[in-house]
Amino acid sequence: MARRKPAMPHPSITGMAAGLSVAQYLNQGGAPSPGKGVIKDVLDGDLSDAFSSLSTHAIDLASTTKGKAVLSSAIVLATAGGLARKFFPSVKLGGTKLYFKI
Repeated sequence: MARRKPAMPHPSITGMAAGLSVAQYLNQGGAPSPGKGVIKDVLDGDLSDAFSSLSTHAIDLASTTKGKAVLSSAIVLATAGGLARKFFPSVKLGGTKLYFKI
């Protein structure tokens, strides 16, 4: 009897959402404003402003209540995704439908 190759796990959508929420906070800080941010500063060539903003946002992420809320929600999202993959390994998300392995 041939051995079956284990299926590759689907990328965690919740893990990506958690990472993007932290990245968004690091880019624009606690008060997002359109047209501003670390990425815009880098693209405009203002590297000193970009590094200054990034370091300020990183410190705020760990020290302010809004930053701690972002970190807490990211941890909860990633944990929920990990638990869902552990307890429901046959459920895969694809587009707008749920696919099941048989």
